This record gives sequence, C-alpha cells and structure tokens, in this order.
Amino acid sequence: MAAALLTLGASWAQAQPAGLPLRSSPLLEEKVSARQQSEGAVFVKGEQITARPDMDLVIEGQASIRRPGLAVSADRVDYDQTQDVVDASGKVRVSRETSVFTGPHLNLKVDSFQGTFEKPDFELYSSGGYGQAAEVEFVDDKRSILRKASYTTCRRTPGPEWLPEWLLKATQLTVDEEESTIDAKGVQFRFKDVPIFAAPSLSLPLTNERKSGLLPPLFSVDTVNGVEVAQPYYFDIAPNRDATVTTHVMSQRGIAADTEFRYLERDYSGQVRLNLMPADKLRDANRWGLSSQHNGGIDTGLESVGRIGLGLTLNRVSDNNYWRDFPRSGLALTQRILPSTGVLSWGKGDFSMTAQVQRWQNLQDAAPPYDRAPQITMRYGQWNAEGLDWSVVGDTTRFEADYSRVASLVANGTLPRNGERSYIQAQVSRPWIRPWGFVTPKVQLHATRYQMDRALDNGALSANRVLPTFSVDSGLVFERETRWFGRDVLQTLEPRAFYARTPYKNQDMLPVYDSGATDFNLATIFSENAYVGQDRLVDNDALTLGLSSRFFDAGTGAEMLRIGMAQRIRFSDQQVNLSSNQADRAAGLSDILFGAGIRWDDRWSFDATIQAKNQTHEISRTTLQGRYSHSAYRVINMAYRANNQVTPKTEFVDVGWQWPLSDLIGRTDRQAETAWTRTSGQGLGPDRWYSVGRLNYSLKERSLVDTLVGLEYDAGCWLGRVAFERLQTNISTASPTSATSRILFQLEFVGFARVGISPLKHLSDNIPRYQYLRDSAVQPSRFQHYE
Repeated sequence: MAAALLTLGASWAQAQPAGLPLRSSPLLEEKVSARQQSEGAVFVKGEQITARPDMDLVIEGQASIRRPGLAVSADRVDYDQTQDVVDASGKVRVSRETSVFTGPHLNLKVDSFQGTFEKPDFELYSSGGYGQAAEVEFVDDKRSILRKASYTTCRRTPGPEWLPEWLLKATQLTVDEEESTIDAKGVQFRFKDVPIFAAPSLSLPLTNERKSGLLPPLFSVDTVNGVEVAQPYYFDIAPNRDATVTTHVMSQRGIAADTEFRYLERDYSGQVRLNLMPADKLRDANRWGLSSQHNGGIDTGLESVGRIGLGLTLNRVSDNNYWRDFPRSGLALTQRILPSTGVLSWGKGDFSMTAQVQRWQNLQDAAPPYDRAPQITMRYGQWNAEGLDWSVVGDTTRFEADYSRVASLVANGTLPRNGERSYIQAQVSRPWIRPWGFVTPKVQLHATRYQMDRALDNGALSANRVLPTFSVDSGLVFERETRWFGRDVLQTLEPRAFYARTPYKNQDMLPVYDSGATDFNLATIFSENAYVGQDRLVDNDALTLGLSSRFFDAGTGAEMLRIGMAQRIRFSDQQVNLSSNQADRAAGLSDILFGAGIRWDDRWSFDATIQAKNQTHEISRTTLQGRYSHSAYRVINMAYRANNQVTPKTEFVDVGWQWPLSDLIGRTDRQAETAWTRTSGQGLGPDRWYSVGRLNYSLKERSLVDTLVGLEYDAGCWLGRVAFERLQTNISTASPTSATSRILFQLEFVGFARVGISPLKHLSDNIPRYQYLRDSAVQPSRFQHYE
C-alpha cells in the first residue's frame, strides 16, 4: 500500500509543470473571520452520540464539538440546536484562538458566545497569564467577566504546595480583547504571599498595545537628588501620538516635571521634551531644559518641484550648570554646547540643495562655535558618466559668534571674526577598476572668498583663495587559497599607494570657522586634506603607502582576519596649520599606523590600532578592543585606550560584561538552557542570577571614571534588578573632580508591571551586546494552541 502511494505520488509530481505556484489559504490566516465561523463545518466526536435532527444532540464519553475558532470538550455535551446552546459537564475545556478555560460545567450560546462557566481555570495567550475564578460570564466573543478571580504569569509546578510567586486577586476581572485591556475591581496584589498593595480598581494591558493611565511609580537614591520618587502618567492620544508626564519629588532639590510628546505622521515625525524645576534648592533658581526634533517634508503641490525636506532641532537649557546638575537628562541636553538647527532640503535628479540656520548655546568658558545664519549649499554631480565621476559644490555661509558671555575671552579682549564665506569645489575623477586592482586619478579645484565684518590682520576686509589638488589612488589585489587549522581559507595581499599634491598658500590670516584636524587613522591617511571644513587646505606633496592582508572563510566568505599598516612620506614641509602658533610638519616619514581585526568565529573578536613615532619608535596612541560572546546572555567586552599626544596624557581600561552567575558555581544546565532559549529574548530559564556591569578606569589618575555594576535575577514570572551607577564629570588634575552616584532598583512582574528605576537603558547603552532578559513579547500564533 505504502509503495503504491509513493509510486502514485512520484507520478503525480512528474506530471506537474515546473514552478507550481503556491496559493494562500484562508484556513491558515492568523485571525478566524466571521464568515469562517458562521459557514465553517462543525465536527462532533464522542464514544456515544444520540441525536434528534434539527432538535438536540447528546454526546457522552470524551465528547467534543469543534468549529473554526472554537473547540469544546467534556465528559458529556448536550447541544440544543433550537436555542444554539451547549451545556457541558465533567472536565470541560473551552479552547479559542486567544484563551483556554477548563472547569466542571459550562452553559454557552455558541454563535453569540454568551454564557457562564463555573469555577474555571484559565489561560490568556496574549498576556501569558494564568488564573482561577469562581465564575466566568462570557458577554460576547471579545469580552468576558471573571468573578472572584486570581491572576498571575507564574507557571504552575508539580505538587499540591505550589503557590505563585506573585498573585493578583480581584473581586472582578473584565477581559476586553477588543480594547486589549484587563479591568480589575477590588484589587489586592501579593508578592511571596505577602500583601503589597490594594486598590479599588486597576487597568492592565492585555498585550503590548499602549493605553492611557498611571504607570508604575519610580524610586531611586541619588547623591545629588537624594531620595527621589517619580510618578509617570501616559496619554495614548492617538495611534500616532502619545505623551508622558512624569512628576518628580526629590528630598534634596524639590519638585520637577518632565513632559515628552511624540508624533508620527505619513509625511513627518518628531518629539518634544520639556523638563521643569520651578525652585531648585541646589542652585536656588528656576531650572528648565527643552529638546525638540522634527523631521519631515512639505508637499509644494508642484509636479516640477515635488517635496521639500524639513528638519528642525531645538536644544536649550536655563543655565550653564545644567549639564552638570542634570547628567541623566539625555544626551541632547547634557552636552556643553547645545545646537539648534533648521534645515530645508530639496533634490531632483543629480541636483540637490540645502539651506540651514544653526545656532549654539555655549555652557562653558571657552569660545563657542560660530553660528550659521544662514548656510546655503548646492550640489550637482554625476557618477560613471562616460567613465567619469564629477561633481560641483557651491556654498555660501554667514558666520556669527558672540563672545560677550565668555568671561575669559572678554578679559583678554578677544573678538570673533564674523563674516561670510563662499566657496566652489569642483572635482573630476576617472576610476579604472579591475579584479586585480584599481587606479583612480582625481583633480579638484577649490575657490573660496571671505567677506569680513572687521579687517583681517593685513587690514583687508576680504580675501580670496584658489587652490588646485591632484591625487592618484591605486592598489593591487593578490589572492591565494590556503588552509588554516583545518579550515579552507582565501588570503589576499593588497598593497596600496596614494599620492596627493596641493601647492602651498599662506592661510594664516584667514579665520577658522568650521575646520579642524581629522583623526589620523588607516582611513584618513589616504585623503587629500588633513583638515575637515573649508578654511584650511593643507599643502601636500606626499605619498602614502599601505599594505593589508585579509583572510576569508572559503565556505562562507566571512572575513576572519584583517591586518594592515600604512605610512605617509612627505616630500616637503607641511606649512599650513590651524593657527600660526602650531609648528610646521617636517618633510619625511610620518607616524606609522598598524591595524588588525580578528573574527575567527562568532564568539571571539579583537581589534587593534597602534600609532608609532617613526624616529623614536615610541607609541603615540593605542586602542585594543576584544569581545568574547560564548552564547546568549554571556558576553565580556574589554578595551585599552592610551593617547600620549594630548596634555595631560590619557590611559584608560574599560571592561563590560553580562554573565550568568550559575556558570561560576557549576550550575550550568546547557540542555535546559537550549530548550528555554528557543524563544529569543526570554533569558536562560528561571531561578538564575546574572552579573552585569561596566568599569572605566583611568590608569593615569588611578581612579574609576564611570562605574555601572549590578545584578539581575530571573525568577521566571518576575525579574529583579539592582545596579550602582557613578558618573564622573571631570578627571583632569587641572580642575576639581565632581561625580554623582545613585542606586537603581527595579522589580518587574512579567505581564503585569515594573516598579522602580529601570537600569535597562543604562545597561544596553554601556554594555555592547547586552541582552534583555525579557524582550517585547511576540504575540503567539493561534496554531501554537490549535485543537
């Protein structure tokens, strides 16, 4: 028989045309439609069935009735077809796509899904919650009322003495699947069988969907704020808009309020954040901070013009000490120089243009960056046009700065060099690229004009500069197949030569608006200009030589190892500097750069960069970074950074980790972990401790700069986190050191609420490859519980 079926199947397959298309089936859709429910077939099964056509039906012994979206099983089922009522008794089980109920007796109108269930146990798939009730009243297929109910997400373990770690008791639970909420009345919450709080009413989310209401309160202890209690309230304004208002009460500083508003439209999106502290005891002043971002476009209604891009960024604070006193207000407001920018952009084909206004709020006693008021840039270019890549960029900018609020500059009588700068930069290159290598000659022309508000050092109010640049970039690629440690490997050897020539022109009198030195590394060493911006064009007559080798896994193509080195040879002195006080760079050999990167497998990675002086062979800069990621929730990051080119010299060691403590005491159960981690983002299993942290240590100062250490405990249905954080704002011996410390503590009752100050964002920001013990839950498919 089997052989005949196989033969028939093979003949049928051969008869089908190649590329037989697959069609979607409504039976496999995630949601059961109303049409399927009303028109779908009804299946009846049991040891004994007694029926009167179109009147009633009695099923006894392992009885079950199944239809699309609903399955009912019991010891006995009576079905009154005239009333469409099912009466089931004895081990009754009602299974739907979103829930399952089990109990002794059920009375239910099938089509309207109205009825009652006595003393049921239940499971809600959307929230992962379990519970019991004295009675369930099914209002319709989306709403049900559970009376004298208990609810938890703790999984039952064998044994009569089992009690859930946490339990929510309520006189009434109303489950609304349409609104994705659970409304509770007469609430009592118990943790470890100890009453924690009670409330007359409470609303819980059934899924991860948003809902307006009070969020769990937050508690923390801080050396600056003292004991802090924060109460957030969430406003679900619309599917594409929401807001959160958080009130803070701090024992050492007073009362503050944070407001965040977010919006997302088809053509634009953004957020606004406002921090208010009316009377800060720390400074005896009113404090505030405002941060706003908006990105989108404007539809002109003209087909020839199309859309115009719009970007707005606003960052402002009340005073110069804000970054020091509010170190955790977010990156946008904790910098010492705050940008506010408005940008319009437009492009069509090969042409694009932007117009922007940028202003800075300076919070330090140093010269602020120049405002751009405004800057207009136009660009036109083509790539691979008859083999050529060419472009023309035109820019005109008004630069302004105000030094009147910088005490040190006022004392020295330093004045800003406000003015306008316009430039045109044209370039053309012809790449020849082959499998064995490449050659790319390039010619550039820079034309710049300055119009100053006050005279330059030579007495002129304007200055012009026109400079050409010629460069040639070339490289070869040699390959060979080899074998390393039993693995087939493809190795490359890639020599590279880059020559650049720019004639010298004295630029000491020109202002420095937006130029600065580029970082000297294995990428920027192969560039025409040692400075970013347009105020300084370095005089170049230099050849850069480099050699790199890469090793690839021949089977997967993954890069396993990369090593390289590069050095620049100057044929003449470099005389153009950012300021006239800087010494010229002598002709000859530059510092030599070494780099390496190892990705031998998915667990190990290592990167290294070393800059060494050519004459003395002293190490100028060193960066060493390594990572070991054994498996899920096991990662160690280490880094060493030293810079001997700055004053004072710096040398840091950085260590970050996430690791289960069970590994250290020999309690690792790899088989159980594998079974548990099949669902990503759910930890390694219950009853596990994890150590997490990051330490940044200054070897020069012999002190910790930034510290974040903590513990996480996963009990399965609840998580505990505690962390200690210390942020240091200054480690220089030239100025006093200040730091703030705080303790972060949180209890997370899975599927219910979080209480305390969450360290999760701090851990994920500071520990590369840190994994949450509970990622946002993916809603289960109805086929996971198909009956």
